[in-house]
Amino acid sequence: MVFNTAVFYDLENLLKGYDYTHGFVSRLSLKRILEEIRQSDRIGEIAIQRAYANWSDPRLGQMRSQINELGIDPIQVFGFSYDQKKNAADIQLAIDAIDLIHTRPAIDVFVIISGDGGFAALAKKLHEYGRTVIGCAYRHSASKTFLAVCDHFVWIIDPDDEIHLGKQAHDGIPSGTQDPRNSMVDTKIQKVTMQSRDTVIAKTRELLDWYSKNPLSKNEILKTGIPLSVVREGLGVVIPDFQPVNFGFVKFIDYLRCACTGTPFAVIRRINSQVNVISRNGNYQQEELLPDYDINEIHTPENYRLLLATGSPSLKFPPPADLKHIIAWLVQDPPVDLPFEQILDDAETMCESRIQPESIKLALHSLLAIAELFDREPDGSPLAEQKFSLRQSLREESALMEKLRQIVCGKLRAVLGDDNISEESLDEILPKPVRMDQMHQDSWAV
Repeated sequence: MVFNTAVFYDLENLLKGYDYTHGFVSRLSLKRILEEIRQSDRIGEIAIQRAYANWSDPRLGQMRSQINELGIDPIQVFGFSYDQKKNAADIQLAIDAIDLIHTRPAIDVFVIISGDGGFAALAKKLHEYGRTVIGCAYRHSASKTFLAVCDHFVWIIDPDDEIHLGKQAHDGIPSGTQDPRNSMVDTKIQKVTMQSRDTVIAKTRELLDWYSKNPLSKNEILKTGIPLSVVREGLGVVIPDFQPVNFGFVKFIDYLRCACTGTPFAVIRRINSQVNVISRNGNYQQEELLPDYDINEIHTPENYRLLLATGSPSLKFPPPADLKHIIAWLVQDPPVDLPFEQILDDAETMCESRIQPESIKLALHSLLAIAELFDREPDGSPLAEQKFSLRQSLREESALMEKLRQIVCGKLRAVLGDDNISEESLDEILPKPVRMDQMHQDSWAV
């Protein structure tokens, strides 16, 4: 597992300046933005996430839960002028990105969530150091200069546009649709009411077959292919609340590759990075064709890790050997009414000779996020404001490992349904259960 990606959120740009409303902030979902970036299939494991804004502004208070859940570090910036019209976040973000080149050489993918053209110069500088740059912004406000220099670009929905889409639904246009190719989907394909993986995949294939016959799309699916964003929009009409993660696929591109298996359709990635669904008899180069996705791939360690990192609690574990050491340390000196920062400092002091600080932070963020492992006060407050105590019943290594394994299996089964969890894949994520006869020889104490 390689943590090679840094994600930077330019909140000033996402909020369109300083004159935003409470309502706009409430509609801005950083979680959805991150999901769209993951769907691009262009990033690795995320090592760093930073969001730049004037966090002392009370209007941003409602974003606390989002940044805590996603593990984003809030970076405080202030405007340089009295009326706060200059973009202080841009300057700090650029400084931090260049600093990471030298202090964290393993970071080779930089995701910049902003449409500001000023970041074009930063992208060029990152390229000079051999780094990949992924941009992400609202389609109507992205700088063409920044777009041109990025290696890949992810489009996100403007919260203001969602209000417009809601109005369209009342005017007789299918809710959530903007593309004319989906204008008749709700009248031609019956919606799914009971969702299972087999049912949803069958409905997806029905939609693709309809595209191949619909006058608005039949030539396109044969010649150039239909963008994945259009297909996902159409699925949202026939499968209300469709989310691929609910069926074991973190990335929509993997779900669609699976749905296309054994059909006349396939997924291709064009030279310009555009990902489309196309007829297998269509016009494409063989090297553009993405392989079909075997359903058994949802049981790989890589997919399990992605599923565990999705939703709440977000569970991102270091290698099993590191996690085992941290668990052994926790039960040897259980935290009682301690804040997260103190637990982290104590762990880094005790474990730094054996484990990288990033692994320690990753493990503790995940373990402390699990309500069943720790008592916390005051309950419901942000992580930084709580004090934690390891539960009395879990102050033995075997008990804590067994409980953690139960929780992880429970989260996976909630997504995968009746599918059997692969113990082999699980052993690549979690330490193997500790037997009583191993307790002394595996102890943290030297």
